[in-house]
Amino acid sequence: MWGCWIVFLVIVIGNVVQSTVFHISRVKKSWVSAIEYCKCYEMRLAVVDTLEKQKLLEQAIVGSPIFSKKYTTVWIGANDRETEGHFVWQPTGTAVQYSNWGPTAPNKRGRNKNCVHLVYSENRIFEWDDWRCQRESNVACEKIKDCD
Repeated sequence: MWGCWIVFLVIVIGNVVQSTVFHISRVKKSWVSAIEYCKCYEMRLAVVDTLEKQKLLEQAIVGSPIFSKKYTTVWIGANDRETEGHFVWQPTGTAVQYSNWGPTAPNKRGRNKNCVHLVYSENRIFEWDDWRCQRESNVACEKIKDCD
């Protein structure tokens, strides 16, 4: 219908347990429209701030109907729209610490390559790349839930 729900991650922080639910859209959106799309489901663009979350998101994408071994691309929440070269997570405003950039990314080829997507193809295995925010891609949304 409108997407694919994948529940994956449980993190124990002190006495709080957090679970992450990923939603991979079947529709393609610009990066800004992707923010609104996620909000419609009371979610946010995915914040991929650890290797563990990267791997779990990869599994969610592979298990979704949009995955193609030839070429798949999915928006995540990282961007440098405010300050060139300083990538932050849109949902939280925190600086990107963990990353999985491809060998030529981020790059300054072309203008306005300020939004980040994951790319899967024959020679790019879920690498991050900066892309023009107006381009359309599938969307990775997430919901964090604290469980007491």
